[in-house]
Amino acid sequence: MNNLAFWNEWAPGFRVAFKVLLFLLLGFILTFLTIHWGDLSPFYYWKLTGYLENLSFPIFSNHSQLIESTVSTDLPVIFQKAFGGSNTMPAGYTYAYLILLYLGIVVCLTVATYLEKFWYFLGMGLWILLIMLSGIGKVGFFGFYDETPVILVVILFLSVSYYFNSINDAVGFGIRFLSFLGLMALTFSLLYFGSEYEYPLLFLARFSYLPATLICLIFILIIGHEIVYAILALTTPYSKSSSNNTTHFIILSLAYLLNLLALYLYRIDYLDWDIYYLNEFMVFGLSAVLGIWGIKSRENLYGRLLPFYPFTAIIFVTLGILTFATLAYHSFHANDPFVGAIRELILYSHIGFGSMFFLYIIGNFVTQLKQNLPVHQFAYVEDNFPYISARLAGVIVVAALFFRDSYSSFYKATAGYYNGLADLNLSLDREQSAIYYYKQSASKSTNNHHANFQLAQSEEKTSYRLAQLKNSIKTVPTPYAYASLGKEYESGGQFFDALFIYQDGLKKFPKHWALQNNLALLYNKTSVVDSAVYYLNNSEPGSWKQAVINANRAAVSAVHGLNLVTETDENLNRFDLQSNILANKIISGDTSRLAYITTPPSTTLNLFTYSYLKNLGIYCHRNDLPEFLTLINSYLEVPDNGTFRRDLILVKATNLYRSGKVAEAFELIYQLMELEEDQVGKWSSLLGKWCMELDAPMQASKYFETAREWGYPEASADLARAYDRLGDQSLALFLLSKESQSFDSTQSTQANAWNDLFEAMQSNQVTWTSYSFEKEHQMLDNARQTAAGKNLLYQSLGMDNPYYEEGIIAAANYFHEVEKDEETAYTILHQAITVNEYSEPLIKAYVDYCLTTGLIDFAEDAVARLSDLLDPDEFIQYQEAFFAKKQQAQSSLDQDW
Repeated sequence: MNNLAFWNEWAPGFRVAFKVLLFLLLGFILTFLTIHWGDLSPFYYWKLTGYLENLSFPIFSNHSQLIESTVSTDLPVIFQKAFGGSNTMPAGYTYAYLILLYLGIVVCLTVATYLEKFWYFLGMGLWILLIMLSGIGKVGFFGFYDETPVILVVILFLSVSYYFNSINDAVGFGIRFLSFLGLMALTFSLLYFGSEYEYPLLFLARFSYLPATLICLIFILIIGHEIVYAILALTTPYSKSSSNNTTHFIILSLAYLLNLLALYLYRIDYLDWDIYYLNEFMVFGLSAVLGIWGIKSRENLYGRLLPFYPFTAIIFVTLGILTFATLAYHSFHANDPFVGAIRELILYSHIGFGSMFFLYIIGNFVTQLKQNLPVHQFAYVEDNFPYISARLAGVIVVAALFFRDSYSSFYKATAGYYNGLADLNLSLDREQSAIYYYKQSASKSTNNHHANFQLAQSEEKTSYRLAQLKNSIKTVPTPYAYASLGKEYESGGQFFDALFIYQDGLKKFPKHWALQNNLALLYNKTSVVDSAVYYLNNSEPGSWKQAVINANRAAVSAVHGLNLVTETDENLNRFDLQSNILANKIISGDTSRLAYITTPPSTTLNLFTYSYLKNLGIYCHRNDLPEFLTLINSYLEVPDNGTFRRDLILVKATNLYRSGKVAEAFELIYQLMELEEDQVGKWSSLLGKWCMELDAPMQASKYFETAREWGYPEASADLARAYDRLGDQSLALFLLSKESQSFDSTQSTQANAWNDLFEAMQSNQVTWTSYSFEKEHQMLDNARQTAAGKNLLYQSLGMDNPYYEEGIIAAANYFHEVEKDEETAYTILHQAITVNEYSEPLIKAYVDYCLTTGLIDFAEDAVARLSDLLDPDEFIQYQEAFFAKKQQAQSSLDQDW
């Protein structure tokens, strides 16, 4: 090992080729280790299931300190749990792997043409075996499903290889490689166009699992002792001045081998020490790199068959590339049984061959070690204990470990094969075939994660899903399986089982965001708030996962009235987070203007965007903000939003009412009455409360009477107030007395509340919050004073709020007298008395307008409505005046006719 970069002495072509291969080997080693250790397989991904916890929130009930009915709506709070799902992997990865695999096989075939006769035939025999195992005969090559395609391919390649080996051996390496590459491309083309399979090359890649596994096995067995040889090289330097070579070599080698033994005992559950164990794949990667120099050092054993430069070096690195590319491919596809089988074989190989090589060195060179000679330079010049015997003994140890574990590696490798076929069928939408192969995989390796997890996703029976998820976490657990299993337990109401699973998962995956999140929400359900807050605050996964945690933290804060939310301008497109922040603002009584409004991009709502819009609407209603009304209409018009439409109509109605568009608000509540007949009491109570605010107690009393008939809670308290406002205090007090007497001694609190209202009404201390007509007053003043925009101002005055009687009459007069627009004037008055149906001034104005415009029959109908509003004497006087106006109007109409 004096010259580490030995390839620099090679011819330029081989030097460049070897450097490229060496770079690929290191790249695939790092790729595999990164995927495996970093859990970076995209095969699994996180699914989120969102659910709403609705808080009852009073949307219109703040008129008095005394008892009154409460009109509430649901304040939605979004919670999200995570569980595992699986992706269909893109076919491009499989095609790339197929190309790389057969490029490597072509390289090995090219090198085999340089072998001497016996070894050439042996090498070609191995190549034929790889082709037979490749599955070429299974893809329906021009209708053949037997060995015919294999025979054709073998004849084609053998003819060319024999030509290069025996007829024209002067052909260079590059020409040989390109020739075989062309033949391989021709074979793939014929398979692609001649196969009866829809995607023959994808199936070929999966069927090539066997030759790829064989290549991995060969490479594993080749490099099993390389680390022990590297220890020998480090402890026996080139200078004889060194001392204690024997001690250093023995101690370091035994430390390494004993650690492997401890790792083996740990893997078979015989040992569970809290120590650092070597990682098989780390050892394997290191052995693969060291093996480049290791196989060079033993050239004297094989050099006359195939020299190290360049052929053995190229074939060794190529085998390493194929091995780690295969491992990376299966790790990328989360094929844990295959990776597990290779891991076991690596451990067996390094224990068997490493220990036997150690004994080989001690048996042959203990004297030279004591003499501090550079033993690594002549380690393969055996004396007492032949190297081949050490290799055979290593094979025996590997076989013993293999058989001792009841062929576990074989069954795992077989399970990995079926997993690959199942994944392929699933990607081709052949679900039943995929399930069949997953079941085959699970039958070969009961606890393999991949197959059990996939079966659990397709299984309909809960008991089967639970069994499969339990199996999936026994040998190669993942947080995806733990989260999914916990979710299954929760769905079945098994609280403690879910709790224990999440806690067990956190022991294996400390501080994992999904498990902490699910556990926190489980505690939240049982009101163990401290634990819920702890796990949410202790989780900081970053990216979109952090937004989920933040949204759940905001949800817990809203439900329990905590101060856990700090509003930022991050994640503005996360409607779950923004919705829950709004819920917190509403509950805490925040009156600040919103810094930003996020508009859902799709007009078809989902759980998140619906919740956001509703909470935005409630917040805008509470704080008299216009933002909700500017964007809600486009979502209400979409038929697919029927599930959410009623709730949003209510919120829109309350915002319209608060903004002064009272007529539209009433119309929307009438729609809700028609849509939800079982909620008539609630909507009547709301309309009654609005009418009380708008100083229309008679109309309010009608709504409250309806609410009381429907059994709406505390509707009698509101009705009594309406009677009191109408001047019928005795009826109001009678109603209150009757209600207070309906409670027995166990309901003293409710009885006292009704008595308090009774006493307050007796002393004329009952008040009701009044609607502020400030906007309407200002609008009327502007309409009277301004010259520009007068038409629009009067239009709003006439149509928005029928309870602002002065504005209605002024608007009708303006359109009648100034604009000469009788249709608009009539519409204003007619809508006003339709909504504000007990308004004496509006009805009289409507009657006068009808007489003026010749609508005498309409006027007569309206006069009848005044009989319930005026005293009998006053009504008689009004009738007499009306008849006089009617005769005059009739005469005028006759003259015009």
